[in-house]
Amino acid sequence: MDIRYSGLSRISHWLSVIFVVVMLTLGYMMFFSTDRGAGAYAEAAHIGVGFFAFWVLLWRTVYRLKMGFPAYKIKSTRHDVARVIHYLILLALVLLIFTGPLYLFTENEGMAVFNWFTINLDLSALSLIHEPVEEVHKITGLYLLPALLIVHIVGAIVTYILGE
Repeated sequence: MDIRYSGLSRISHWLSVIFVVVMLTLGYMMFFSTDRGAGAYAEAAHIGVGFFAFWVLLWRTVYRLKMGFPAYKIKSTRHDVARVIHYLILLALVLLIFTGPLYLFTENEGMAVFNWFTINLDLSALSLIHEPVEEVHKITGLYLLPALLIVHIVGAIVTYILGE
């Protein structure tokens, strides 16, 4: 296996970064908004962007798992921790992209994509899981993913500084 990421991997990484930053920003705006109108606007944008983020992040995750991660020149504990963080980030992203729509569909709410179209999958028969799915989505998006991303960014900076 190569020790570097391919051009396609780099492009999909940075495209994913853009989606994740936008989704986290809108999610925080929605969650912490004190103005009802601003919160509703952020929620509508979060759902609309989320539709496209779903496909990009799903493709990226499947692609990364299929292609694997590049091998390290020298195996170390730090590299093992980095690999675990990468897998945890992918897991968090998968949780988010599935619990977001599930959160809506279990209350028979449609996923309105910028008023262009609405996707509705009536899963109200699963309303029992609505609250747990909502909690998983919020905890993962508000706390878990940001913490993992901070560790990932710090690790990338350390790796850059060490020249590895």
